[in-house]
Amino acid sequence: MFGNRLISALVLSALCLSGCATVAPYERGTLARTDMQLERNGDAAAGQQHADAYREGSAGGTGASGGGCGCN
Repeated sequence: MFGNRLISALVLSALCLSGCATVAPYERGTLARTDMQLERNGDAAAGQQHADAYREGSAGGTGASGGGCGCN
């Protein structure tokens, strides 16, 4: 029973660590192309960020949790 858990933990750890990669400076230009972005439409994302900033009463900090009041 303990052996199965150990093997499962090792496999899960190996899968989680395999996603990390070092990017060379000359490769960053390729990764910054518009077709590599997570959001398909930059205008729609900008509109959503504007609406969030208006609703929260603050600007910037997209991607972080918490509200505009500073009370995470």
